[in-house]
Amino acid sequence: GATWSHEPTSLETPYAGQDIRSGGLVLGIDEVLIVVVTAILTLLFYLFFSRTRIGLAMQAASQNQLAAYYMGIPVKRIHSLVWGLSGMVAAVAGILFASKGAIDPSTGLLGIKAFAAAAIGGFGSLPGALLGGLIIGLVEPLASRYGPSGVSQIAPYAILLLILIFRPGGIFSQTQRKKV
Repeated sequence: GATWSHEPTSLETPYAGQDIRSGGLVLGIDEVLIVVVTAILTLLFYLFFSRTRIGLAMQAASQNQLAAYYMGIPVKRIHSLVWGLSGMVAAVAGILFASKGAIDPSTGLLGIKAFAAAAIGGFGSLPGALLGGLIIGLVEPLASRYGPSGVSQIAPYAILLLILIFRPGGIFSQTQRKKV
């Protein structure tokens, strides 16, 4: 077939269709792998940003570039590292997402929900982004199950709108400046 087309494409993995069964609970290995890899990456990034000089320099450069520069932090190099880390995380997320099933041209719309999750939790807070993702992940299926048809598509954005109205910085917005 053609390399570029509008047809959905699937990524075959060695564990596709395999399940883990425990009592009445059935989980797909792909879903378990996504949760485990996400938890590991979250822990590694938390440790990186809180315990390493480069992680602290990234935090300082993101809060006040001029002050970070005056303190001897190479801001341009830090920005390059941030973009590199972002690309790495995006690649891992893309591989994990592709392992769950078909990829189609509308897959990019998932980024809008990720933005909503980050905004709900607070852009400067990793636990906030995780909580925002959890909220959206719970609201959508509940809205489709108990709400009228079509509500599940707008429910995350309705929550985002309410959060932006009542708490513009997100759930875990920081009211005070952090010292780095």
